[in-house]
Amino acid sequence: MSVKSAFSVTKALRDSAGFLPRAWSGAWLALGLLFAVVGGAWLTMHHLPSSPLACVALIAVILVLKYVAHGSLYRIALFGPSAKDEGLGFGGVQIGRPERRLFLASLAIAVFFVMIAVTVFIVFAIALSLSGLAQGYGSSLAAVQAIVHRHAGADVVFILYLIAASLFLIFVAVKFSLASAANIGQRRLVTLNALGLTSGNVGKLTIGIAIIVAPFVLVTMLATFGPFYGRRIVHFVLIGLNVLVLLPLIVGFFASAYRQIVTNRFR
Repeated sequence: MSVKSAFSVTKALRDSAGFLPRAWSGAWLALGLLFAVVGGAWLTMHHLPSSPLACVALIAVILVLKYVAHGSLYRIALFGPSAKDEGLGFGGVQIGRPERRLFLASLAIAVFFVMIAVTVFIVFAIALSLSGLAQGYGSSLAAVQAIVHRHAGADVVFILYLIAASLFLIFVAVKFSLASAANIGQRRLVTLNALGLTSGNVGKLTIGIAIIVAPFVLVTMLATFGPFYGRRIVHFVLIGLNVLVLLPLIVGFFASAYRQIVTNRFR
């Protein structure tokens, strides 16, 4: 029995596009609530209470709705007609064990990622301090900005380190990209062991996500820097595109990639 873990990016992209109607029909309420809260908060930003407690409460509500939406979308994408047997609620609204697993997995992965990022930053800060390039600047950020602007001599080494560190952190993030699909698909908590799912597939996953995200980035840039700059309703529409279209597309892509990898792993 040979081990195969590759997946087809083309098939995953097709599945992602084909998933949209099912996502809207099965998780319409979950997506609608998430859009209403995020978009509504944006439109009424100047009228919202400015207290820290209110901000924390709003973030908490958004996070809960995010996990609810992810839970429903992954159930629909991975289990299809059997999604209701896996706990899919009315309109995709439910809070069950899968949502709790998604939260715990996200928390564990976030802690792991922050530890790596902090380590990378500490190494850079120590090297910058020992080099003497940070002397004469009010902060490390000011020193880094000067290095990037000057980019001469030893500056190049630090610039290359920043580029390599950024690429490495992106690599780590992509390595964990199938964790949510695994938590729903395997019906158990999956954290660091999700790294094995993406072995040999980081490049394909990156390409697929880049293809999906690129049009939305372009539209956002045009809306942000174009003639519609500063219009709150435009950003409200962009939030709608991200919640109602981009989110299901990404979930559909990751679900298809996960399903292909698991199916092909031992064939």
